[in-house]
Amino acid sequence: MRTDPNQLGYFDVLYHNNDDPWGYEKRWYEARKRQICLSLLMKEQYQHGLEIGCSNGVFSQQLAERCQRLTCLDANAQAIQLAQKKLGHLSHVDLQQHCIPHQFPEQKYDLIVISEILYYLSEAELRQCMAQVQQALTSDGVVLCCHWRYPIEGFELNGETVHEILKSELTLHHYLACHDPDFMIDLWSVQSESLAQHEGLI
Repeated sequence: MRTDPNQLGYFDVLYHNNDDPWGYEKRWYEARKRQICLSLLMKEQYQHGLEIGCSNGVFSQQLAERCQRLTCLDANAQAIQLAQKKLGHLSHVDLQQHCIPHQFPEQKYDLIVISEILYYLSEAELRQCMAQVQQALTSDGVVLCCHWRYPIEGFELNGETVHEILKSELTLHHYLACHDPDFMIDLWSVQSESLAQHEGLI
């Protein structure tokens, strides 16, 4: 069944009778990717993290262990319900049904994680979202973005083009890049010092 990819109904189709449409809970590929993302974060603990595109909450569970507070966003009502089942017992986690960039929370975060979601936006929406992300960072904030490298049928962007646009839009320090054959991860930080410099090793 084909849907208009610009409509939220695209995700309704994906979640119809399927609580895990991307196999987050079953595939080692997904588990490995999450472990790599977590290992690249520069702090053991963050004060307030924002996850954009939390889906069914699998990655959110691990991010919750690294954040004193965690806000998780997804545009799909079914995804939020599934995430609530996994995270509802955690008082420091706030799940919100928001469609970025049209609904962006007005708070400050020292960690913003964006995984596998930005290529569902138009280029104009992506640029608007990056302006919002940059304004939402604290003075020591970081942004981690991770995306699948292959084309997605029906959408104008893919992981490669998304990360090219991010590099042009974000005026932050580009801390590192990790390019797996299947996905790419980029990390930006407000501060330019390395972790070793921050801990006084250099």
